Amino acid sequence: MSVSDTPRAVDASVISLAHSLPKVSLHCHLIGTISATTLLELAAKHGVVMEGGRNADNLFDHDSYEDLGEFLRVLDVAGSVIRDVDDFHRVTYESLTQGGADHNVLYREIFLSPPGHAHSSYPTMLEGVVAGMRDARADTGIDSRLIVAINRERSAAEGLQLVEEVIANRIDEVVGIGLDYAEVNGPPEKFWKAYRRAAEAGLNRTAHSESGPPENIETILDLLGCSRIDHGYHVVEDPDITARCVAERVPFTCTPVSSDIGRYSGNGDGTHTKIAEMVDAGLCVTIDSDDPPMFGTDPSNDYLVLAKALGYGLDQLTAFTYNAIDAVWLDESDKQSLQTEATRRIAAIVEADTAAIP
Repeated sequence: MSVSDTPRAVDASVISLAHSLPKVSLHCHLIGTISATTLLELAAKHGVVMEGGRNADNLFDHDSYEDLGEFLRVLDVAGSVIRDVDDFHRVTYESLTQGGADHNVLYREIFLSPPGHAHSSYPTMLEGVVAGMRDARADTGIDSRLIVAINRERSAAEGLQLVEEVIANRIDEVVGIGLDYAEVNGPPEKFWKAYRRAAEAGLNRTAHSESGPPENIETILDLLGCSRIDHGYHVVEDPDITARCVAERVPFTCTPVSSDIGRYSGNGDGTHTKIAEMVDAGLCVTIDSDDPPMFGTDPSNDYLVLAKALGYGLDQLTAFTYNAIDAVWLDESDKQSLQTEATRRIAAIVEADTAAIP
């Protein structure tokens, strides 16, 4: 596939398709799903003053996120105002309803990053988040689970301690662990003990690999024992590693909008060259929205930008959803139920489109 330098024209039917398609969300951080309005209200509740008097219109400065450190600083501000059970309930519920079910997300595995919430205990987080998950499911039908994420910029000992806390407070909703923040400041091999302990406890494992080198993919698979890679765009820079991941059908949870702003999945110009190369290579690619309000996106928009940039239509967009279903950390019965519902909704879309043809 050749990638154009300019986005393709997209008609209203493609915009509608991007919204109506059933989606499965495997790369979305709770701390990054908070809306600007909610963040400011929680800041006022806890007496936190926003730097520079920022308001809802300028709180999230997308252009500045070419610098990952600047984005992570904003993320830390969000974490500092989500403190008590009610806060975690509210943010979780809003992220799953307005930021999920309203965009036809059927299921989400949410990254929960305890190190980002310095004012809260892990049990407090769990209580609020799980209550929000259950209420969102009751009100909209969206199902969800939790992935507890280690901050790779902290020590290996802290990572292991967090895993031990997850095990000590084990609940069914927590299905695995992850590894986030800046890869350059925390190479994956640093956390092998934490991941070995998670494996011993039967927890699923994934890890962010946003900026390389490609060899980190092999470390994540072989040393950390991960079954998924978050981002991982640099895999296509090494043909041997690419071929291995195709053969083993390793899922890559890609986030077009946030990664393009950060210049990981493209050149910051909306071409999404790396994602196009990954798809063309036959890799198992899933699509999600990462930290949606902070990057000015949502689950529908991340599908739409690929339709615009790469000309993807129903077949490829639905393939992203089916890839994600293959990659979910659910038992086979729940996975089959999810696939059945997704197939039912996709069939309804196809039927409606066929009926609209004169």
